[in-house]
Amino acid sequence: PNKKKILELEKLAKNQGSGIEFDSLFGNWKFVTVWKEGTDKEDSVFSSLLRIFSANLELKKSLSNDHPFRFSIGVSIEFGIISIKFSGNGYLKGNQPLLPFIFNLIELKSGSSILLSKTLEEPVEKDTSFFELISSGESGKWLSARGQGGGLILWLKD
Repeated sequence: PNKKKILELEKLAKNQGSGIEFDSLFGNWKFVTVWKEGTDKEDSVFSSLLRIFSANLELKKSLSNDHPFRFSIGVSIEFGIISIKFSGNGYLKGNQPLLPFIFNLIELKSGSSILLSKTLEEPVEKDTSFFELISSGESGKWLSARGQGGGLILWLKD
């Protein structure tokens, strides 16, 4: 979808909910593009870099029973055999819904070897990052969201 379509879907999601189901979010989502807030043009430099470095969002059902809609979340980028991955937890909140998340681990890998693994301090709840989920399309093959900084993001299911 183009930005105009995503903005239409965003209005609908705010008024009537997005219809995004918890289980439909599981999987690997490959980054496609981002539009900065207040512009109609793709952020071509940032989008190109994230595609070149294979930016990826991974959502899995968490094994934790603390919250019924808890995710294990990972965001990674790759530079050839070198990869950086931020891992943490998130959950769904509200009708649109909002996906608040925190990262509590960063790993730097070369192939399957971990070069660096560091636990991150968890922020207080009011400082957590989030995505406002907009739509996952009729077939669930793409996912759009507004990030905390106001930009629109589009991913394709891998």
